Amino acid sequence: MLTIPSDEEALGGLQGATIPSDLSPSIGYRIVSRAGAGTMFVSYYAVRTAPEGETPVVVKILRPSLFRQMGPSAAVIVKKEAVSLGRLNEQVPPTPFVVRLIDTGTFAVRRGTKTLDLPWITIEYVHGGVQGVTLRQRVQGTIQATGHAFDPARATRAIECISSGLSAVHDVGVVHRQLTPESILCCGSGDEELFKISDFGMARPRGIRETIMAGVVSNTGVAPPEMLSADPSTIGPWTDIFNLASVIFFLLTGEQYIVAESQAQALMAAMARTRRSILETRWLHPALRGNDQACKSIDFALRWASAGEAQERLQEAVAVAAMLSPYLRPASPVSALEQRIVASAGEQRTRAHDEMAPMTIPATHVKAPVQLKGELGQTLLSPRQPKAAAAPAAAPAAAPAAVDRAVDRPSPDRAIEAELISAPPRLSREAPPPRPSFIVERWTWSVLHHPSLDSVIRSVAWDGYGRCLAAATGGLLFWNGTSWSEASSGGLPSPQGVRFVHRIGPGRWLLGGDGSTLAVYTTGGVTGVFQLPGEPQSHVALSGDLEDMGILVSTTPNDPRPLLHAFIAKRWLRPMPAEGVALLAAVARVEDERWLLVGRSTAGEGLVALYAPLDWHMERLPAPPARAFVACAGRPDLGVGIAVGADGSVVWRYGQSVFTEHIEPRRALSAASIDAEGRAWAGSAGRIWVRRGGIPPMAGTWECVWENDAWVGPVVSLFVDSEVVVAITADGGIIEGRVTG
Repeated sequence: MLTIPSDEEALGGLQGATIPSDLSPSIGYRIVSRAGAGTMFVSYYAVRTAPEGETPVVVKILRPSLFRQMGPSAAVIVKKEAVSLGRLNEQVPPTPFVVRLIDTGTFAVRRGTKTLDLPWITIEYVHGGVQGVTLRQRVQGTIQATGHAFDPARATRAIECISSGLSAVHDVGVVHRQLTPESILCCGSGDEELFKISDFGMARPRGIRETIMAGVVSNTGVAPPEMLSADPSTIGPWTDIFNLASVIFFLLTGEQYIVAESQAQALMAAMARTRRSILETRWLHPALRGNDQACKSIDFALRWASAGEAQERLQEAVAVAAMLSPYLRPASPVSALEQRIVASAGEQRTRAHDEMAPMTIPATHVKAPVQLKGELGQTLLSPRQPKAAAAPAAAPAAAPAAVDRAVDRPSPDRAIEAELISAPPRLSREAPPPRPSFIVERWTWSVLHHPSLDSVIRSVAWDGYGRCLAAATGGLLFWNGTSWSEASSGGLPSPQGVRFVHRIGPGRWLLGGDGSTLAVYTTGGVTGVFQLPGEPQSHVALSGDLEDMGILVSTTPNDPRPLLHAFIAKRWLRPMPAEGVALLAAVARVEDERWLLVGRSTAGEGLVALYAPLDWHMERLPAPPARAFVACAGRPDLGVGIAVGADGSVVWRYGQSVFTEHIEPRRALSAASIDAEGRAWAGSAGRIWVRRGGIPPMAGTWECVWENDAWVGPVVSLFVDSEVVVAITADGGIIEGRVTG
């Protein structure tokens, strides 16, 4: 039992301790370091240890002083958060817009002469990366980098995520009551950025009568007037709508919506029928400031959502998002250069320790690698000390159609000297590749899940860090950050026949497979199934944007040639047979109107080709001799693509040039990814590589950053985000590499 001084609030003695789970004696939470402290909780970074693997989590423990003052009723705070989040966990996949509950229980500590059974709750770890983990950090970082708050497109994504999360919360009978920029956690970047609602300690779940009231003034602005009421019935979903308006105003402007210094001023300001205009603020994005009518419409929607009288307010979060969306989407598009400035700004900022968010594990602040048991905690060190961390973006890789398995030779993960080098972002596709900036990184690898699935994973589509949907030979699977679960497949003609999964938005995927089946899949399961006209087909791969342009690869029983279907603005073009092609394993977009195709030719040779659907033309690219190419990745914003296959073969396509090389030793490569800096990653059975030296024709070499010959299943997907890499193997193994210095 941990003993703490009578005045100890930080629970510093917990570091290194393991909190056992009440659910199973084989599960525990090893405390790594303190993450932060709030009014009610002390938060810790921790590692969940279980037979299947070890995963990062966040453990929140009730403050000892609060427990002492409130007695047993203090447990209500933890109970309400657990009940609130638990209701959202009941469906698989769960909503991506609310942090996931993992476990809850009590932990005994001795304080003076008394023993306190402190309640705790474990939630998912949200990887914020260099841009920050809270909404406040990301907005402030954007202002620092660009001189203004969120651009219209980014604001639209944030509003859709937050309003969807609130709707999911309200649907299970929970009122959050304290929605603020601090209670919204963020991960990913660009189009992959996700926003998640957290901090349910003040929530009011339906069926729990105990309530802890709060005032209308806090350090994050003014709360709804009904929060002062002694009648709990006055608080409902409309209370969260008031707070939602304040959050939206902040992400658009970087400023508080309603400002007050006392309870009396706050009540008067909240009840007033006038509100600040976004045009009165300093950091409004120029694309909005130049559209006076859009600003007036946004002001109207926010004023309606924050009406002082609850009955006069908008009642649903999705209604707020629907009112704002038309006035944000038509605004001037944001340049790719500006997006890169925002994404890379976090690398240039030196943040003080107290600026770090309480729900992320910033690698640059881990003073020493966490030594984990067995295969875990092996650190990859370069000869020089690291200076900064790269900020790659997520890029899921296609699954291979056929791969070679390595010989089963058990061995532990081996530490390898590796120097990772990032090239600066390109400002134009015509400009010559710049000289790389040398960034030395230290990586620590952990096994999140040991290879143990009975079925084989064919395709993976990530939905941010810690979440992905997978198509396997046994049906649909969902990885929730700690374990694999069977995903609902009701409505699918043949769940075992799904060949690919493709993310089309947060919590939304498109599935394709046998029987000409295409299906839209969400956190609620299958929402629509449709079929292309013509003879029965098996859909094997898809790439592109359903709202813009993309391609679909299919096969038919009566024609050995794969069919290339193109869709533009939701209209399907006539399919083109791929002449001379026996198999297409994967496709990746490399330019706005061009795709990289990989597979095998009818002559039995590995094939890499460039497909232009508007020209109805496929051009075969030069490639090293190989039995097959099975994976590819692309970054249209950088104009670069990469294909990998047997015998360590690699083909680059950059601009109008094609370059080929090999990764030594020449293993069967099965996965590829390109991060935001144009740095390429490749995977095979028991190996992960990164290319050192930038994009060809720059001289460079491939460095193996992880190897374990005991992992005989080929890597089928690589998720690359800021300071973290996650790989999934065909047999369900998951390995994570994290920058630790």
